[in-house]
Amino acid sequence: MEPFKNWLGEKAAKRIAEAVARAYPAFDQKTFLTGIAAALEPLELKERMLHLKARLKQGLPADSRRGFLILTGALKQDSEDAVGLSSFEVWPLTQWVADEGLAHFDLSMKALHAMTQVFTAEFAIRSFLIKKEAQTLKQLHAWTQDTSEHVRRLVSEGSRPLLPWGVRLPAFVAAPEKTWSLLEKLKGDSALYVRKSVANHINDHSKHHADWVIGKLGDWQKRHVDSPGVKWIIRHGTRTLIKKGHPGCLRLHGISGKAVALVKWSVKTPRVKIGDALRIEAQVKNPGKSRTEAWIDLDLQLSGSRDQPRSKIFKGKRLQLTAGETATVLLSLPIRVVTTRRYYPGQQSVSLLLNGQRHGPLFFDLR
Repeated sequence: MEPFKNWLGEKAAKRIAEAVARAYPAFDQKTFLTGIAAALEPLELKERMLHLKARLKQGLPADSRRGFLILTGALKQDSEDAVGLSSFEVWPLTQWVADEGLAHFDLSMKALHAMTQVFTAEFAIRSFLIKKEAQTLKQLHAWTQDTSEHVRRLVSEGSRPLLPWGVRLPAFVAAPEKTWSLLEKLKGDSALYVRKSVANHINDHSKHHADWVIGKLGDWQKRHVDSPGVKWIIRHGTRTLIKKGHPGCLRLHGISGKAVALVKWSVKTPRVKIGDALRIEAQVKNPGKSRTEAWIDLDLQLSGSRDQPRSKIFKGKRLQLTAGETATVLLSLPIRVVTTRRYYPGQQSVSLLLNGQRHGPLFFDLR
């Protein structure tokens, strides 16, 4: 697989130079490209973007107001435009707006409106939410009615408090109600692309305000009982709480911790080598008089470098149990080598979560 950083390599730099020169013939492509391959080679993706943005700034007019028209003119205008920019080649342009546009709010919003339709402005808009929160939120509310699904998605994705790769938005982490009114307007959006962003935004909030989010989603559930789209958002937006077995979240999804009993469970592989799988056998029973659902997950606790266990919850099985039914389930959890996790040999532990109720831990040896 090609490294992500190659999305902004020498070829992309040449395309940026050509597109900007189309909109601004005085742009010095030769200076922009001098030594570009050697300069980009040691850099990762975001650092490459910042380097290209810095070179771009040097070649644009000193009056930054002219830069907005030039950069929007460098974008892909339609499906027949072979010179205009799209995808990651636009990232340095959005960053220029984030860095240079705070003094020119209306011009910046117009530029980001155009740019987000050929790439995304979710990273750039965050500078404005931090520095000009009220004014930017007002603009986002207006964009919830935009005809472009890319612009509507920007409303939710750009204001996500914990956006991956993006600057954290502390004000929205602390006060989720500041963006909830945006999500209210977008939850019934016709585009799945937008609804996915709404769900991801909710999932961000759930990491710091679980009970508050569950209360809000309970209200949605009552008001939109016949909406498959809203139901999907609720399910996808609570995925972190589902994995954690949050009792209120499980109740929201109609799952009761008391509805299913754990008869017994055991570790079938007391010794595990890295590359093999940890196997768990569990027997569960529905003691009730009606059909119910059993959610079985595993919380793996691995030793850390300072004997501090690291916990990670893995999704297991979802079962439908008839009244009085007992079922035996075999769970297999591969212990794979991954770049984000280092293993230490010795005794490890695993707990079982049954409809949010924790059982265990049981122990095994990792070799």
